Amino acid sequence: MDPLTVITTALIVGAAAGGQDAATAAVRDAYTALRDRLTGGGDDSGAVEVIEANEAAPGGNVAELEDALRHHRSVGDSELRSAAETLLSELPSDRVEAARARIDLRHAQGVQIGDHGTQHNTFG
Repeated sequence: MDPLTVITTALIVGAAAGGQDAATAAVRDAYTALRDRLTGGGDDSGAVEVIEANEAAPGGNVAELEDALRHHRSVGDSELRSAAETLLSELPSDRVEAARARIDLRHAQGVQIGDHGTQHNTFG
């Protein structure tokens, strides 16, 4: 899965799981670490607004989440991706798959859905 999808999926699923009483401490901690890494601990008001909108309606603002990640060039941040992968590993796989299904790829290029595939792209 590409970094943008990993991070976006983790934000959606983490926001949905974090609002439930049944969320484990590990899930809450992993989501908080991801959120803090993306928002600079609350210093980035634009990212905070997008994250809070996602927390209010998980998956309701996928395009804005992706734009915020691209805008801040966060997608290439290995620590951010690691935080997202840690969160995803703490969540049930059915929730992760449901969140992946909500990501809009209509304007994407060179996208591959699923894991363990090979793809070669040439854009003109």
